[in-house]
Amino acid sequence: MNVKKISAQDNMLVLLVSGTHPQFMNSIRRIVMKSVPTLAIENVSIYKNDSVLFDEFLASRLGSIPLKIKAPMKKGEKAKLVLQAKGPKMVYAGDIDTKDDDIEVMNKETPLVKLKEGQEIKMEMEAIMDSGREHIKWQPAIIYYKELPDINNKTAKIKNAQDIVDKCPKKVLEIRAGKIVLKNPYECTLCGYCEDISEEQIELETSQNSFVLTIETFGQRDSRQLLEEAAEILKEKTESLSEEANKKIK
Repeated sequence: MNVKKISAQDNMLVLLVSGTHPQFMNSIRRIVMKSVPTLAIENVSIYKNDSVLFDEFLASRLGSIPLKIKAPMKKGEKAKLVLQAKGPKMVYAGDIDTKDDDIEVMNKETPLVKLKEGQEIKMEMEAIMDSGREHIKWQPAIIYYKELPDINNKTAKIKNAQDIVDKCPKKVLEIRAGKIVLKNPYECTLCGYCEDISEEQIELETSQNSFVLTIETFGQRDSRQLLEEAAEILKEKTESLSEEANKKIK
């Protein structure tokens, strides 16, 4: 298996993974979403809430705020947070006091609730390390993959080649030596529009062993860390399955 970095910007990482198969790619995708743990607010003790939001609604909003951990934490570990504010003001995610330098509230500009004159909120929160299998708020990233596309020129000369190139929605086609090719296959969305307007002169094909993998995190965890942990979890699962299978066979 070979892995090549296509791009890395902000919280998004795009990789070219070749020499594998769709089953493996889907296993990694599901493990990242469902099994790699991250930190999220779970228990909220509300001592005062004069805002227009019900306690349950406010607690739900708090649970969706991404929390970044700077030091390693194991699944099940907990952290305390505090939120206290008086109106008039807009309360933002950045107003949450983590009480721990190793925990950082992401997207600090996220509005939580607007307090009027005389209104106040006061609460303590407990954040827990858990996985997306329990709730989507513990899902650390959006991760997806697609087969690497290619163009098959079915005729020696394409009649309306330039028109096909110009009408590509993603502008990823070009003409080389009279043939239409993908100048940037990584950005091709496999929409098939080039096939529709080519009158069967070209065919959009996909590789069965090369994939473009995209990971977009919410800021809590590094993309590389997510992949490494997912690979370790998959390794443990396969080893456990192998051991159990050997016991049953014997």
